Amino acid sequence: MRAVKLRYARRARTDIDGIHEYISHHDQRAASAVVRRIQSASQLLAKYPGLGRGTDMVGVRVFPIVPFPYLIYYRVTGDALEVIHVRHGRRDAPKPEEVV
Repeated sequence: MRAVKLRYARRARTDIDGIHEYISHHDQRAASAVVRRIQSASQLLAKYPGLGRGTDMVGVRVFPIVPFPYLIYYRVTGDALEVIHVRHGRRDAPKPEEVV
């Protein structure tokens, strides 16, 4: 599969900002490292969109951010990969209405 454009939904940007804010209360460098890892994993997915596994939501895939406990929820539409959400692995998966 060919590389596609990378886009972040507003919710995903809010998720990433919240992750950074939460971690930065404890360690600013760690917060930046986690955000960089999320961004690099997103770029990897744009190159290889099939890396993630399917979910029970049509067209939505999920990919773990190793070694951190976060998951990227995304979908590929046309020539773009859209990051829909970034969530801690212990949280519930997004509801279908959250991925519209």
